[in-house]
Amino acid sequence: MYSFDGRSVLLLEDEFLIAMDAEQTLMSFGVAKVTVVNNLEEAAKAAAEESIDVAILDININGKSSYEFARHLRERGTPVIFASGYGARKRHGAVVEDAIYLNKPYTKEALRESLATALQSSPRNQAA
Repeated sequence: MYSFDGRSVLLLEDEFLIAMDAEQTLMSFGVAKVTVVNNLEEAAKAAAEESIDVAILDININGKSSYEFARHLRERGTPVIFASGYGARKRHGAVVEDAIYLNKPYTKEALRESLATALQSSPRNQAA
């Protein structure tokens, strides 16, 4: 099983209960730090100021798309997981290179698997 010890996650989610549940789940996996934000401006600020190993992004944030922000993260080498209830991959295809799509509602195991896949596939994170 993949170890998440010492890892940091940026969680962009505008639904409070989903964000709270995801944060608790990530911490139970051993993630060291979960930065929870609920809008794109806070997400951009956190990404600029903090070291992030992986980002989990809701696609629709208060009526705005997180795709452009995700592309920015990918350019920096940060793995991206899209968590969405819209079946985004089917509707939008590969909008962001190498992104992982996690359909809501997701199970803890699906979240764990997506997180491990994102971290293992990132050249930036393979040495850690």
